[in-house]
Formats: sequence, C-alpha cells, structure tokens
Amino acid sequence: MSYFYIKDLSGGVVTAPTMAANTPLALLEQDSGGFQHWHMTAEGYLIMDASSPELCLSVSSDALQSGSPVFLGVKGASETLQTWGYDSEKSQIYLLEHPSYLLDNGSGGPQGPTMYVSTTSEIKWAIPLNKITVKNDSMLDPTKYTVWVAGFIQQPSGYRFLQSDGSFGLPTTGAAEFINVNDGLTLYVPNVSNMGNNRLVFTVTDINSAAPAALSPITGYTAYPFPGVPGVCPPGPYDIFEFGPNAQYDVSAVDSFGLNLSFTVAGDPLTYGPVTSVTRAQIGEAFISFMHKDPLGSKGFAQLLYTSPTGDGYPDVIADQFSAIVAPKDWLAIYPAASGLSGYWEETIKAFFTAGNQLSLYLNAATVGNYSGKCDGTKYTLTGPVTTDAPKGLKIVIPAADFSGNQGFVQAVRGINPGETPAEYAAFGQIEAAIFEAISRGVLLDGVIAAGTKIADNYTSKAWTNLANWYTNHPNAYNGLPSVYDAYAKFMHYGTTSTGIGSNNHIFGLNAANSFGMAYGFSLDENPNVGELGSWPAQDNVPSKPIYNIGAGKNVTLTIGKWLSIP
Repeated sequence: MSYFYIKDLSGGVVTAPTMAANTPLALLEQDSGGFQHWHMTAEGYLIMDASSPELCLSVSSDALQSGSPVFLGVKGASETLQTWGYDSEKSQIYLLEHPSYLLDNGSGGPQGPTMYVSTTSEIKWAIPLNKITVKNDSMLDPTKYTVWVAGFIQQPSGYRFLQSDGSFGLPTTGAAEFINVNDGLTLYVPNVSNMGNNRLVFTVTDINSAAPAALSPITGYTAYPFPGVPGVCPPGPYDIFEFGPNAQYDVSAVDSFGLNLSFTVAGDPLTYGPVTSVTRAQIGEAFISFMHKDPLGSKGFAQLLYTSPTGDGYPDVIADQFSAIVAPKDWLAIYPAASGLSGYWEETIKAFFTAGNQLSLYLNAATVGNYSGKCDGTKYTLTGPVTTDAPKGLKIVIPAADFSGNQGFVQAVRGINPGETPAEYAAFGQIEAAIFEAISRGVLLDGVIAAGTKIADNYTSKAWTNLANWYTNHPNAYNGLPSVYDAYAKFMHYGTTSTGIGSNNHIFGLNAANSFGMAYGFSLDENPNVGELGSWPAQDNVPSKPIYNIGAGKNVTLTIGKWLSIP
C-alpha cells in the first residue's frame, strides 16, 4: 500500500514529521509534507517505506491504556506493541495482541492531530491495496469537451462509490456521480473483499451539454446502438475498466469499442488495451481498411463503425468522430436481421451438428479431464471423467438449439437445470464456452471427425488451440470449406494502423509472445479452457487483462488515449 487515512474524508493521511525512532505520528493532508508512505507486512507490521532501520507503527507496552500515543519505533524494539490487524468490514485498525485497542486520533498537536489507541474509537480507516492513476492523454480541448468517470465497488452491505478525492465512499444515493478527469485523478483501491462488479465508467461530453447524470451500478449504460426506454443512453462515447481488490483488471471491447482506454501495471512491461501512441481517429480508419481487405470483412462487419444519430436522447458526437465500433451481438440486438451478420454462422453450426460427428476434448476447467462423444443430429452427448456422483463418468448434453440463430455472436450460456448437479453444470458451461470460442476463432469444424473414422483422444482440443489457424480462411479439416470466423474479434487482436492488416503497428498491446494483440473481441474471449493443464503458453495471453491478480503495491496507470493527433 502507499497511504492509510481516515475513510470518506479528504486528507487525514498518517504522517511522521521526521524519519526517526520515537517520532510521534499525526494526520496531515496527502502529500502536504512529512513521511506518508507505508506498507503492511504479512506479520502485521506497518512499516514506513524507505526507513532504515525499519521503522513501524508502535505503541508502548508499558501501562497500555486508552490514549496511549502511537509513534515510530524500530521494528522489533523491546517493550513495544507493533503488530496490527485490519478489519476490512469495519474499516478499523487494531492491535493484534490487544484487539480491543483501536487506532484513533485527537484534534490537536504541534504536527497536526495526534495518533493514539483507544478502546472506544469510532474512526474509520482505509488501507489502500494499491492505487490507479488516471491520465487524460486525449488531447481534447478542455474548453470544448469534458472527460468524466464514475466508479463503484460492490460490498456485502451494498455499493461504495468513487469520490473526487480518489476514495470509495458510502453512498448518499443509489448511483455513482461523475467526476471531471480532464486533469486526471488518482484513486485508491481499498483492501476489502472482492465481490466482482467493480467498474470505472468513462464518458466524454460536449462542454455545452449538462454533466452526466449519476450512474446506477445495477442498470449501467445500454450498449450501442441504444434501444429506447428502459435503456439508459450514455451522454457521449463511453467505455469501461473492470478492477477489484486482488483481481485481474481489464479493459473490455465486448460491449463495443467506445474509448481507447489502456493500462499498465508497475513491474509489467505489457500494455493492456490500445497502445497509447495510436489515436482514436486512427483506430476508426484502421477498422474501415481492415474490413475492406479481410476475406470476411465485407460480410456485414463494416457497418459496425457507428455514429449515433444527432438529436435529443442520443450521445454527443465528439470532435466529429464515430460513436463506437459496435460488437456484432449488440448490433444484432437492435437489428436482428442485419445484412451479412444475421445467419452468419448458420452453415458452420449445421455442419457441426451433423449426425455421427464426434468430439474428443480435454477440459482444463471445472471437472478436469477428457470428454468424448458423438452427435445425433440435434445434440452431442459427451462422457467425461468419473466422479463420486457419476461412477460411469459425467454425462454432458450439448444441444444444437443453444447455438441457433445469432447465438454464435450472443454467446449466452443457460442457467442450471433442475436436478443437474453443480459438477455437471460447471462442465456443461465450460464446454459450451469452449465451443463459442472455437466458433469465433474459426476453428470449430477443425475439431470434428465425421462418422466412420474413430476420433483420437483430445483431437478436438488440439485443433481448437492451434493458433496458426485462428482467424484464418483456411480450408477446415472437416469438410474442406473455407473457415468462418468473427472479423470484429479478429480486428481487435490483429488490427494495425498502417494498412489495417499485416504490419507491425498493432492497435492493441501485444502479449509477451508478440503473437497478437490482447483484447476482448467477444464475450468469452479468454485463454482456451481446453487442452491439457499448462499446455497453453502464458506468453500467448488472449484477453486484455494480466494473467495474475493485482494486489498490494501493484500500482496501475490507466490512460485515456489520444482522440486526435493534435488538439
């Protein structure tokens, strides 16, 4: 962590005026002077950064009582209490050896409000796990446009909303207020349990437009291209950043590409999201070029570069640019008969569910192991590993109906059925996810063997993870016809700024293997969940998120990329 401070209040950062033993501690405004950076060890020591010997938050063990002062002590000093706990539910710091003694502060003192311990403290603290520095590099003229952010973190008691001081405070309403980030913002991720659904939502508006209305974390904004009520239309182009305590942060293009948001993590050389040297204008131009040149780009994908209609109820158009590059599933939600996209997967799915076809895949999620079986023309019935509840192996049924119509783009997996065990449902969900991944990447039919030839063990998973065939128009291994893939997703991973295809100027940050840009091109665009454990190289990371959780001290820089080359 970096600072610890009183929760929901500006300032109040625990500070020492000098880096010396026996120095009393006080509360001062962040960065107002003194020494304010700390880290908490696994043993519970709150150590002042860069102190040598290590100095830590200490209390004298002699005659401990309410009001005993807190000071800097040499780590391990005798006759001191130096290990602390943090109750994230109550946001309270306490002595590990005497849990009834809580960190507290007074209102006076020569260096600011003094620190002590108390058995009656009501002070609430926040210990940041790490910080996120938001940089506005859009180069948009602040006299014409405003960049905004709203944020929220879900907790058992409800949502906490981002405040203008970078903390996450208790709500006064059920929605997150938008904060002007034309000059950037530093926010602090609290050290609390991660329940998911934690987001920063960015949007850009014309200076003459009203400030964005507070955003409900439950409703959120409607994806492009904006159905009417009850959909909530954003005030301008928007995008999201997902994060959470000890979680994998990500930027997502699943619900359309709105803003060129990217982030880096301290100690990690990779960029997650669009590279910062690429402007939003260049991305729009590259999309047009890409779809013109790609073998399948003309099959309805070019229409996804969308500018919202002008008029009441529609978002502002910013600097005469497009509103979004719309994900196919969102376009089809409004235009289900969209030219080229409607029925796009029909022949692929029909071939996949031909009677007698066989699959054999190794699932590395849920109940790990081989799942093999064949299709009767309406469904695959697969037999998986033996479990306590399934001594003859898990039986998993994959119906063709789950992939009918536009489901190849929508990628919705049903909920658990009555009587279905958790193990059966988990395996079912993972196998359907693997099929949707293979559909989007254009390798679905490579993993099928027709009736009459016995399929080899794990043939399917090996075919679906053959990176050389991803997003290519190669003759598929099943019937020799050109493979069909999601050209929108291909652009997210392989789009470039010079010609749209084939150069080294990738739009999205490359993975460690430099094999493709890391992005979410469709809902389930994760690292493959098939193939033996450990067989997918970490360097070939697929989505725009790190392969690790971002925890204590892993500070993040989140950049709003350039809109234009010049203001």
